[in-house]
Amino acid sequence: MADVLDRVKTWSPPLRIALARRILETLELSPVGEALRGRTVEESTRGVPVEEVLGMLKTDREPPSDEECRGIIEEERWKKYGA
Repeated sequence: MADVLDRVKTWSPPLRIALARRILETLELSPVGEALRGRTVEESTRGVPVEEVLGMLKTDREPPSDEECRGIIEEERWKKYGA
């Protein structure tokens, strides 16, 4: 594949753009392209809605204070880098 890329890099910009368009057209005609029709890329490629992810992160506790955050960061640095 690197050989192909090196060869294409020597082509003029209009020829390279034409090749890119032709490659993209093959994706639109592929079964994957057919599956995407009527849906956005985000709907087709994303597995979990953002609302669900935010729900996973939700807790009943209050968020840590700035001082507590500094302590957590310091503790994690000690774990990672040691004394």
